[in-house]
Amino acid sequence: MMRSLYSGISGLRVHQVQMDVIGNNIANVNTIAFKSSRVTFQEILNQTLRSASAPSQAGGRGGTNPQQIGLGVSVGSIDVLHTRTGVQRTDRATDLAIDGEGFFMVSDGTNVYYTRAGNFDIDVLGSLVYPGGLRVLGWSKLITDPTTGAQYVDTTGAPGPINLSNLSMPAKATDMIKFEGNLDANIAVGDEIQYSFSVFDSLGNEHKLNYIFTKQAPNVWSWKIVPAPQSGAETYTVNQVVGDTLAGDPVTIGGANRPILYAHDIRSLSVETPSGINQYQFTIVNDPVEFNNLRTTLGSGQAVILVDGSTSVQVAFGDDLAAGNTVYIEYNDFAVSHVVPMVDVDASVPGRAPGYDWDNNGVEDIPAGQAHGVLIFGEDGRLVQSLMNSDITIVMNPAVSGAADIFLRRENIQFDPMKFTQYADATTVKATKTGYAAGILNSISIDSEGRVIGYYTNGQSREDAVLAIATFNNPGGLNKVGNNLYQQSTNSGYPVYGRAGVGGRGTIIAGALEMSNVDLAKEFTDMIVAQRGFQANSRIITVADEMLQELVNMKR
Repeated sequence: MMRSLYSGISGLRVHQVQMDVIGNNIANVNTIAFKSSRVTFQEILNQTLRSASAPSQAGGRGGTNPQQIGLGVSVGSIDVLHTRTGVQRTDRATDLAIDGEGFFMVSDGTNVYYTRAGNFDIDVLGSLVYPGGLRVLGWSKLITDPTTGAQYVDTTGAPGPINLSNLSMPAKATDMIKFEGNLDANIAVGDEIQYSFSVFDSLGNEHKLNYIFTKQAPNVWSWKIVPAPQSGAETYTVNQVVGDTLAGDPVTIGGANRPILYAHDIRSLSVETPSGINQYQFTIVNDPVEFNNLRTTLGSGQAVILVDGSTSVQVAFGDDLAAGNTVYIEYNDFAVSHVVPMVDVDASVPGRAPGYDWDNNGVEDIPAGQAHGVLIFGEDGRLVQSLMNSDITIVMNPAVSGAADIFLRRENIQFDPMKFTQYADATTVKATKTGYAAGILNSISIDSEGRVIGYYTNGQSREDAVLAIATFNNPGGLNKVGNNLYQQSTNSGYPVYGRAGVGGRGTIIAGALEMSNVDLAKEFTDMIVAQRGFQANSRIITVADEMLQELVNMKR
């Protein structure tokens, strides 16, 4: 009689626990990444009235089963159901959901917690934080690939807090240029095509260059790089007093602070006489033979200047100069001084560009000093060979730039054999290059691997951090500690962390949050079952009480 009374009481207790769990599930139906729980029951004890007996070996009596009376019910387990559920879009860059297995890692500086809720934010100090101020853990140490120069995050070692404050990207000098496009096959031999593009120096300054293609023969082109004139450049002036000089006789003028190589380097030429300053119209040449031919044909007020890559020039005037006259040359002070090896200079000048023998007959088809490279096309218009004998250095003017010279290895000046052609069509040349100016972090996004991609004011992007995702052998063994957080327990196993999408870890969905996995239909059904179970157990107590009352009444 009393056994049923206490069995009913145990039934009331466990159904109350079940109702508590159901109530908590329903209360968290809209909690981000909430995982519902379930209750399972088990018998407490059994009182054995008679044990089982085996069949008789001597007689014909068979075996008997045990006679046992159960003594109630207890809670067998309260399991957290880590089943997958849907996500809701928020389009907020720092809202994240995990599509698959794993937990985000957060820390209060002492303890590490795990969560499926990815409603993160960035605090005033630039730290990626979880609600309540816990810092999101990951990796943010940048390392540089020695081969490509690309920067990426080192994900070895223990994860730490992610901080995105004061991130900047240093300037990178151009070290590779790749060309695509078409050269018009119909232009005449000797004609030039000029294409302008820019490069970056080590300080992030952008410099214009001219790429000049010259048709040397059918299907053969040479090319050279020369600095482009720079608008708004500063100037400097050198002057030199001369002796009696007859018209056409050359005068050497020195004092330039860098090699003089290009026509646009010289801005003006004048001569100061007792009667005033006379401005001269001038022609600039690179060939000594051409210089000697022109200086015999000069008229009054005319001059010819020979530049050969040195810091001095030779000038021939169309007028006689008297002793004591002063020659003034005004130079443009461009940031780019010259390109080495030098082109358009006397072949005897050191550092000139080498010559090219494209048909391998032992004779230079393009003399030294005229080109940096040669392009040879097939009869089908496709690029067959790109010849280049030396690396190229774009020499900076230290008085203007302060940046290091731009060094381009010959293997890093590339013409795409599939996309650089010579057809009878309009010339279209396109260059892509490495290098960029310095920049500061402007915005971020997070990709499916948990990489925090920073977008910078210089138009570049970079992997600045990687979120750590932890998995457990038994995620159901984690301890709930509130605030959608879990802690490791003795039965959960140790965390195995790494980037998302690797080693069985789920991928990241950015701009979304994981929803609660509470199934209201199931919870309401379980609530009905719990209610009826509670009512049935209360009836056990009521009936047991009535039977006790009848027993007491037998005394009357």
